Amino acid sequence: MAGLGHDHGFGQGTRQRAETRTLVVAAITCLVMLVEVAAGLWTGSMALLADGIHMGGHAVALGLASAAYYLTRRHARDRRLSLGSGKINDLAAYTSALLLGLSTLWLVLESARRLFYAEPLQALEAMAVATVGLVVNLLSVWLLAGVGRHHPDHAPGSPHAHHHAHDHAHGHGDHNLRAALLHVLADAATSVAAILGLLGAWLWGWRWLDPAIALVTSLVILRWSRGLLRQTISVLLDAQAPAELRTVVRERLESVAGGRVADLHLWSVGHDAWTLVASVVCHAPASPAMYKAALAGIDAIHHPTVEIHHCTACRSPGAHG
Repeated sequence: MAGLGHDHGFGQGTRQRAETRTLVVAAITCLVMLVEVAAGLWTGSMALLADGIHMGGHAVALGLASAAYYLTRRHARDRRLSLGSGKINDLAAYTSALLLGLSTLWLVLESARRLFYAEPLQALEAMAVATVGLVVNLLSVWLLAGVGRHHPDHAPGSPHAHHHAHDHAHGHGDHNLRAALLHVLADAATSVAAILGLLGAWLWGWRWLDPAIALVTSLVILRWSRGLLRQTISVLLDAQAPAELRTVVRERLESVAGGRVADLHLWSVGHDAWTLVASVVCHAPASPAMYKAALAGIDAIHHPTVEIHHCTACRSPGAHG
């Protein structure tokens, strides 16, 4: 019995650099959000107000991301969570993408309204605040992007084929970090839009340019939000792993005792964490431990379950193949 016990963690118990940096960015975003909302109301700039409101939503989302990292780490070995705590991060990322999409929908409607009903605008003052917001956004992007790099992928059969399974096991990335980065990028985009719109209003009196650029930017952000929603939903609904990883796992399992994989379920249980249930038909004596040992090079696979069926048909008189 002692030999059959194992750690219940799925690699989610360590503190990540992304957790600390996300918390720092959340604090910075809160401060700038308060400044931009106040400045947008004072100057009458829709683009600047949009940037500030976006920052408010992003501050909530970044706080949610920080909390998700903490809860994932705290409950990494909680036996009540059958497959670990990794999906807390994906749930937070899904919620962030939803918040981003809903807040952007409001901006689309308000920007469209101001295209027809222009309001007084203090362009020069609003531009100054928007520039400060852009600098802060670029700093936040730099902080978050520095922890989101992945290993390069290698094709099967290449000189680096032994790294192939490891690379694709990490391929789906940290959706919680991506959600935080997406919110900051959306802020940067709206800051640029605000500056361009305000510049046109200040130089040529084109007050319609401010809401027009805000409208275009909002549509781009909606597309980003939709992409993140699709990715996180696939994890939350236990969608199958990428084809590359499934191929590598199948090849590893079929390398043992002339086995053939009859059924394979391989899915994500969090950032850099996968698990599998496989049914294998083999002709020679084999044990589950042999098949699990064949997966040893894929670090991100945790607690694989392998069911073995010994084939007797091929040993029957007159059997073929």
